[in-house]
Amino acid sequence: MKKIGLLLACFCLPLCGGCAPVLLATGVVVGYAVSRDSVLLDLDQPWDRVWGAAQQEVSEQGRVKRENPKRGRLDARVEEADVVIVLKQLTPSTVRVVVRARKNLLPKVDVAQKVALGIQRRVERL
Repeated sequence: MKKIGLLLACFCLPLCGGCAPVLLATGVVVGYAVSRDSVLLDLDQPWDRVWGAAQQEVSEQGRVKRENPKRGRLDARVEEADVVIVLKQLTPSTVRVVVRARKNLLPKVDVAQKVALGIQRRVERL
């Protein structure tokens, strides 16, 4: 699994346009990347556990506006920014979390990063 994360980082690195991804090889996080308008996080955890952590984190940091578990999408409001969290099952044991945050149509990567790291920490504790 670590080899897949390294391979993914090698292919994603040239596409990140200025924001170099940071690769973490803990038992939970496989990959972490920041772009101009989103944060991508790959977690080695079951989908239900990641979904629950995402719900709890946005409920604590702000408020959930809409949930669609079938599509893996969570819309929320955090620090006056509209946050969209999308979960996608990559492998049976890996879930990709993409967090986007915008305020007045402008990217708020700091808010997205705060939410993504909160989800990661919450998954580690569960």
